[in-house]
Amino acid sequence: MSSTEWFSKARFGMMLYWGLYSLLAGEYRGEQMGGADNGSGELGKWAQTYFRIPCREYEKLAEAFNPVGFDAEEYARLAKEAGMNYIVLTSKHHEGFAMFKSAADRYNVVDATPYGRDIVGQFAAACKKYGLKFGLYYSQEVDWHDPDGGAYDCGYKNVRSSWTNNWDFPDNANKDYSRCLERKIKPQVKEILTQYGEIALIWFDTPHVISKAQSDELYALVKHYQPNCLVNSRIGNGVGDYTSLGDNQVPGDKKEKSMLYETAATLNDTWGYKSYDQHWKSAEEVISLLTRLASRNVNYLLNIGPDHIGRIPAAAQNVLKEVGAWIKINGEAVYGTSPSPYNVELSSGPVTEKDGSLYFVLNKPGNEIKIPGVLTRIAKVELLGTGELKFIQNEDVVSIPLPNLTGKIYPVLKLSADTPIEVDEGIIEMPERSFKLQPATAQIEGNIKIGRACDIENWRDKGSLTWTFIVKEKGNYVCELAVNGLHGVEPLETEIVLTVNGYTRSLCTKHDKDIDSLISRHHKGLISEAGVIELVEGVNTVSIRLAAPVDRDMFRFAYLTLRRKQA
Repeated sequence: MSSTEWFSKARFGMMLYWGLYSLLAGEYRGEQMGGADNGSGELGKWAQTYFRIPCREYEKLAEAFNPVGFDAEEYARLAKEAGMNYIVLTSKHHEGFAMFKSAADRYNVVDATPYGRDIVGQFAAACKKYGLKFGLYYSQEVDWHDPDGGAYDCGYKNVRSSWTNNWDFPDNANKDYSRCLERKIKPQVKEILTQYGEIALIWFDTPHVISKAQSDELYALVKHYQPNCLVNSRIGNGVGDYTSLGDNQVPGDKKEKSMLYETAATLNDTWGYKSYDQHWKSAEEVISLLTRLASRNVNYLLNIGPDHIGRIPAAAQNVLKEVGAWIKINGEAVYGTSPSPYNVELSSGPVTEKDGSLYFVLNKPGNEIKIPGVLTRIAKVELLGTGELKFIQNEDVVSIPLPNLTGKIYPVLKLSADTPIEVDEGIIEMPERSFKLQPATAQIEGNIKIGRACDIENWRDKGSLTWTFIVKEKGNYVCELAVNGLHGVEPLETEIVLTVNGYTRSLCTKHDKDIDSLISRHHKGLISEAGVIELVEGVNTVSIRLAAPVDRDMFRFAYLTLRRKQA
């Protein structure tokens, strides 16, 4: 199996942010790190810069680091039980401390701690034993322990944190990342590539000052020692083998089949251990994210932050075991799948495709499910883990009576035919008589940018989005406008001009009700009720534009829902 093939089939992996910051657990000298409204300052891994701890003081954590409860095989077994296919471990984060034996810098787990054992080496052996692909996170630019650590020209500031260490090394003008690259980064990357056998991928992060030539050089170094090792896009400057999407990001549209994508995400609200962050995702949330990402051709890399003695939080273990139980029954709907053939999101839930069959993950199954837009004659319908079900197909709608599914989490239907199943790739009306109009299916005019989450970001002035679609029967439709806010910030109330079949009206993005953001739980999602519009039988055209310029990027258009009004 090629290096790209295993990745595209894997779909689900475990990430482990672990370092000296686990000893602080989000607290320093009686002060806790801020919450979700404090940007990246909330993240446990950012403790040194959040509290601006001098290196000399922070180094004392290494003297106390002794994870006597750590067992690499325990992590490998849990990952396997959860249905994960690869592990990505932090070998060195921004704090500059290496979790492996390094001749390039004695600031490492073997030379600087009472533990004195190579963490990376233990994980490499455990992954090999349990048949898991093994990857390593390595912060190739930001290094707060090095006087030339990068990101010193980055204007972005994480509330009280800075990307560079400007408290120990305040003279940013005289910093030179190339010195750090030569004396530490390249030697350590060589070490992790040559000391632990096969490395399936290297997960680089946060490029700011690294040049295109330096990214190319680092990429070539990886391929020289391990030609099959995948490199993520955060090496910088358009270099890399696959795209790392935004943290916790669920894109609004499906990605190209021929390309590789991955979303790294947290199981609670932090990267790195914080003792008081108990906001754990449920198994249902994890399964929902896993299947939504698979339906968009994106791998799900789920992070767990071990505590200071190397233990896996019990809550995390319980969630992953529940996920694993679901995957044992429904894994074929995730592993090795292609993205949904539909160009719209079905109201029933995510869709994946494999070997000509379609898999429908049911969000809220009732007594019957109606699947729209199926253009191929279906031969068989199965409920995974149960068996065949009866069905009726009228034109392009497949109606399936369902058994009692009480207590089942996201059951999966498999539809098969004698030939690969074709579907309507246009904007189709859902069985409950609704349309979901997204940026990805719109005709765009003007200076409008679709962001990483496939919402419209930085929309401040001219431009419009237009959708053309067919309605089977004339009727009145309730109009709802969904927007995403920025990180921890309420979306800006903005007047929108809505045009329906040539008739224009204004609506405002008022804060009517909260929704789950397309970006992450840290980005506020809101729906604005926009009144009732009339759609005609046949072809309809709907467009939106800003009523007037706005001076801030404070809202991001996500989608427009048109829901038929009950008589």
